[in-house]
Amino acid sequence: MSTQAIPAKPTYREIESALIAVIKAGILYKKPKDGKFMLCYKQRIIKLRQAEEPENFVLETAQSILPNETKYQQILENYKTWYSREPKLLSAINKLYRLYYELAKDYFLTDSQADDEVEDYLNS
Repeated sequence: MSTQAIPAKPTYREIESALIAVIKAGILYKKPKDGKFMLCYKQRIIKLRQAEEPENFVLETAQSILPNETKYQQILENYKTWYSREPKLLSAINKLYRLYYELAKDYFLTDSQADDEVEDYLNS
């Protein structure tokens, strides 16, 4: 019998804290508050706070942002390129996306599952 505990999935509060950390890092690096970057993360916080079911909201957001492992890796590489000279910002973003990954990974489709869904879709 294994005694290892299954790690708990990130909560909406952890996601909210990570989003706030990204905003804080953006402010530290003087990102324009009316710029696309800051507004995007601010909007995520607003939507999360307005959600009737915040746990479902963050799960759906994670699945939307990270539909598969490849997308996750691509996002990390892009941010590494874009924010390599802003280490606090890069660290905050990486933490946020790691939380999203932990939520979304159980819902990634395999190629076989995608093939089955294509067949179901075409036959409906």
